[in-house]
Amino acid sequence: MLLLHGWGACIASFAPIMNELQKYRRVVALDFPGFGESAPLEKTFCVDDYTAITAAFIRALGIAGADIIAHSFGGRVAILLASKYPELVGRIVFTDAAGVRPRRGCKYYFKTYTYKVLKKLSGSASGVRLCKLFGIDVKKKIQNAGSEDYRALSGPMRATFVSVVNQDLTPYLSSIKAPSLLIYGREDKETPVRYGEIMEKHIPDAGLVVLEHAGHYSYLDQFARYMAVVKVFLGVTS
Repeated sequence: MLLLHGWGACIASFAPIMNELQKYRRVVALDFPGFGESAPLEKTFCVDDYTAITAAFIRALGIAGADIIAHSFGGRVAILLASKYPELVGRIVFTDAAGVRPRRGCKYYFKTYTYKVLKKLSGSASGVRLCKLFGIDVKKKIQNAGSEDYRALSGPMRATFVSVVNQDLTPYLSSIKAPSLLIYGREDKETPVRYGEIMEKHIPDAGLVVLEHAGHYSYLDQFARYMAVVKVFLGVTS
């Protein structure tokens, strides 16, 4: 078993799953570059970079064909891994997986356009003065722009985050041949059930399970139910 963690998480976030599955399988996990105990990023990464590193990790450990459990951002890596390196993966459990482009309405594009305009104006003293006439603090507006995850990052990690969240991996789903189980929390706001429905539609051999009263970490919110479904899918018996 290979476990691929989500954005901002690490190997330790999978502790309950590891402790349970180690009773039946050899369980392997890694901290992606920039997370956990891995070295900080020195350059901007994209999902393809993380995928290539994961593929090299699998080959180095001699675990080609391992079943995979991927959570959130780890789902992005699993999508490309299964699409580009099908010989390296067995069955895949996509858990609250990211990778599908979110719906973006007028509010999103208005905020994006406004940010770009303010960013440009902040580069000149006259632009800053103009904004002040309308009661706008340009620097403060720019600093507070973006999601909480984005604002918490800096340097290569911030650029990596932008690269990752803006890549739509939907075109790769139809080329996934691995049997896939999609598990989503009904109350997940970060990667809503709609993502799972889209993935189920495009992955040839996929089934969707929705866990009620569970959020983005559905495997923690409904651990017993989650493990029961996963064990059946993976053929793990006590």
